[in-house]
Amino acid sequence: MANNVISTIKKAFGESKVLRMVRNKYVVVSVFFLVWVLFIDTNNIFVWMNDLSTVKQQERQKVHYREAIQQTDEKLKELTSNKDSLEKFAREQYLFHQKDEEVFIITPCNE
Repeated sequence: MANNVISTIKKAFGESKVLRMVRNKYVVVSVFFLVWVLFIDTNNIFVWMNDLSTVKQQERQKVHYREAIQQTDEKLKELTSNKDSLEKFAREQYLFHQKDEEVFIITPCNE
């Protein structure tokens, strides 16, 4: 009886294309290699995705800093080209004043 069941199972699995493909040593090794590379290795797919998001974030920062540098360059060009704008900038940012002037600083109250 047991031999009959075993022979029936062997016939069923022996005729299956899927089982023959799974028993193929090249397929087994290839599947093992893919699982190893994608999930187990130190440079697995999760590390790749994390690195990719880091690179995208750094690209956005690079664009932001380039825009900030461009704005700073424009402001510097304006300050070096016009003495009145330089004086205005110094008075507003660094509270410079002339000897005969008094400066009053008014700060808004946050209530």
